[in-house]
Amino acid sequence: MTKDLSIVLVNYKTKDLTKQCIESIYEKTNGVDFDIYVVDNASYDGIDKLIHQEFPQIKFIQNDKNKGFGAGNNIALRQIDSKYVLLLNTDTLLINNAIKILYDFMESHPTVGACGGNLYDENNNHIHSYGNIFDLTDLFLKTFCLRYFFPKRHKKMQDTGNNEADELKTVDYITGADLMLRKDALDKAGIFDERFFMYSEESELQFRIKKTGYEIYIVPEAKIIHLHNKSPKKQDQIYFEFLKSKYLLFKLCYGTKENLNLIKILMIFQTINKLFRHNKAILNLYKYILNDKIGES
Repeated sequence: MTKDLSIVLVNYKTKDLTKQCIESIYEKTNGVDFDIYVVDNASYDGIDKLIHQEFPQIKFIQNDKNKGFGAGNNIALRQIDSKYVLLLNTDTLLINNAIKILYDFMESHPTVGACGGNLYDENNNHIHSYGNIFDLTDLFLKTFCLRYFFPKRHKKMQDTGNNEADELKTVDYITGADLMLRKDALDKAGIFDERFFMYSEESELQFRIKKTGYEIYIVPEAKIIHLHNKSPKKQDQIYFEFLKSKYLLFKLCYGTKENLNLIKILMIFQTINKLFRHNKAILNLYKYILNDKIGES
């Protein structure tokens, strides 16, 4: 039987956090018919046994390779036929009946393709919940420190996405930590681009959703704790993935055969001053973008 909503959690060596997140969902959520998918990105940390023993009602999917956040979610997205999908990080905890609040908002706003709630840290401080997608003019102005001469663009670049004013408003994208998606919007725009390993994949997806005519909203009544920096990390690799994803975002959203070389040049100029501090990551970025084919979509 089709559910109102399916919730997707992608686990990578966060078994205990995943358990806490699931318990939080069942404790705080009522008034909506939902199911949960847990995708393990080849961490083999015992999450399969945990799910089967403690949450047998959950649909568990074992991925044999860690291809990243977007690819992990895609495995579940290809199976789901619910009206809505909520992508939830394993390091999140619900503060209130946030899932029902987001569900009700989507139900009453059919032009909205995606939405998310306000995120907080463990001390109840507002943290990054949404963001703006920069265009090539923004990239140029930021690269050459010219943004200060353009107040509106500078203000957009300075927006931290913390939503401290608790505003209900349209935004460019909701962070992937708590992203509710309309399945019809996904059917039109497509799922995650798997060239992204981590970072910016949710931005690029929501860019496509907006291009199909849907709106994106931040809904402050829905409140969720996001426990940052709890997953295992390799610093050089993480920074490379961050920069690569930034390049891919510009390429896929704004790149053409005519301007792709400009994007590459601007990315190289923007990172030169970080070369000595992040030598390995920056050199890997240069190798990646210089080998990237101009006409590749």
